[in-house]
Amino acid sequence: MHIFIDETGTFTGMGQPLSISMIGALIVPDSRRSSLEKEYGKVRKTLPMKNGEVKGKRLSENDIAGLMPILRHHAVIFEVTAIDLGLHTEEGLRKNQAGRAEGMTANLTAEHHPNMVEAIWKARRELESYSLQLNIQSALIFELVRTVLEHGTLYYSQRRPEELANFHWVIDAKGDNSIPTPWEKWWTTFIKPALQTKFALKPLGSIKCGDYSHMKRFVFDEVSEFHKKILKPKPDGPKPMDLGKVLSESLRFSFEPEPGLELVDILTNATRRALRGNLQPDGWREIPTVMINRNPQNIQIVSLDTSIPESVKLPYGRVVKAFDIGARSMLTAKNRRSKW
Repeated sequence: MHIFIDETGTFTGMGQPLSISMIGALIVPDSRRSSLEKEYGKVRKTLPMKNGEVKGKRLSENDIAGLMPILRHHAVIFEVTAIDLGLHTEEGLRKNQAGRAEGMTANLTAEHHPNMVEAIWKARRELESYSLQLNIQSALIFELVRTVLEHGTLYYSQRRPEELANFHWVIDAKGDNSIPTPWEKWWTTFIKPALQTKFALKPLGSIKCGDYSHMKRFVFDEVSEFHKKILKPKPDGPKPMDLGKVLSESLRFSFEPEPGLELVDILTNATRRALRGNLQPDGWREIPTVMINRNPQNIQIVSLDTSIPESVKLPYGRVVKAFDIGARSMLTAKNRRSKW
């Protein structure tokens, strides 16, 4: 499968109304990618462009709606993680940043190799040096990647299990040249051990009716003593998955327009515009049809400030609920009927 990732919004605007930023991911089955690009290419000629690139914020309701049948036909999955910084305070965000940094080194002991200790402390200092804006982005992208891995494997294991053999990550690059920015290098390096630890505490979801045979090559051949302490595998249980392979075997930052990135940009921008009230329902009503139905809601809204009340009333709450209508079931019809 191919996973295209892009962001929208400034990740700033604390205390200001509707300061919504998002990171979206579009999962495209490898077996359908060529066909999708061909079909999109026909429609692309009619879409507004800037500097030779289609930008989601420039598309009309009709433009967006016209793409939805193509996306549904090609069995793509759209995932999005959002934050409303209008509800956050600088104090709360800095507290979150400090907690995340502390968590990076909290479990280090004298048993860890000195080189590893040095590398993790270096990564922590880098995180502490980044702006709140970059820290917010890293928190959201960690949440998004976890959801992509879980939903993508659960969904395609029942329908297209061969898609689990390869994970190709393509991220819209923000640098000015062909070299990733220091922040891009940081999160692509640290996300692997961070998610490995998260999955140890809360394992990647799986279902008995799914076919995971194509993922065998991502399983640890031998679990090192270091990973045994983190992952705590059961002697008679399955071997854990090596997220290092899943996340780095095929990962690149793209500085050029390409169909997958343009499409995820369109969907992510449309979702943000919907929540901000800048896009009519005709433009976003069908987006949930390429999303996986989940609880509590299909648009994952992240809170990084513990002072925000859980019951806070969102001015765009009705739109968030509307995004739950028409979403795909995780299970196939056959598996819903069986005792999987």
